[in-house]
Amino acid sequence: MLVAAAASTLGSMLGLGGGVFMVPVFTLYLGVDEKVAIGASAVAVVLNSVIGSTNHLKNRFTNLRLAMVLLVTTTAGALVGALFAVRAPVSILNAVFGAVLTYAAISMLLKRRPTSQAQTGIPDPWRLRGSFADSQSSEAVTYTPVNMPVGLGVSGFAGTISGMLGVGGGVIQVPAMNLLMKVPVKAAAGTSTFMVGITAVATSFVFYADEKLDPTVVTPALVGVLVGAQVGSRLTKRISTQRLVMMFVVILLYLGLSLILKALDVELPGQSS
Repeated sequence: MLVAAAASTLGSMLGLGGGVFMVPVFTLYLGVDEKVAIGASAVAVVLNSVIGSTNHLKNRFTNLRLAMVLLVTTTAGALVGALFAVRAPVSILNAVFGAVLTYAAISMLLKRRPTSQAQTGIPDPWRLRGSFADSQSSEAVTYTPVNMPVGLGVSGFAGTISGMLGVGGGVIQVPAMNLLMKVPVKAAAGTSTFMVGITAVATSFVFYADEKLDPTVVTPALVGVLVGAQVGSRLTKRISTQRLVMMFVVILLYLGLSLILKALDVELPGQSS
């Protein structure tokens, strides 16, 4: 329950849905079966998204039009990924999960810089331009998503990863929106928080059909998420973009490398075999 609360707080702040932190900790340190952890995470991500999106919407961090466009490919990818996950060897899931987390952390570390707040003269044929008030800088931030065809392709991949790993897809979606589509981190996190819930619903149905949802794991996780999502979405408004990015990098890099080592049968002290 405590792990789920902490994971949900971070997940809501970063638009990752919580599962990206929950699954590695459950499997590495609490001895939960990988596929049961993924199924529990998928259900928890739905609740995390519903609660977290409330405050993101109030703060205008969520770009609903952008979210609905990207969800076309993301949801389709989630179904494909979930169908693969329920049949894949655990070592492959750990290796893929570890590689995804490590890539996301390194990409944000190497390219971390605020997206320009003055995006003028950029065409908006998809009518996706958004804006929000940044309480840290006391300025209005206006942005126009670019590279939409690339974004749709990456969203499909994010959905596949979401279905495989029960993480909602935010671990790919947030860096992609920020680095490729030039969406500010807070807007990317708010938009992703909304998206991951819908994506996780598709994943949850597949794991339920394969009897991979364990109530003894799901129930305490949901209670923790209920608290963490509220806290995280409120903290997003008060923490600077650079601190959000650094939190993202440090935590994901550690968990990613830990999962890769576990896939290679190398365990760190304190991990559950």
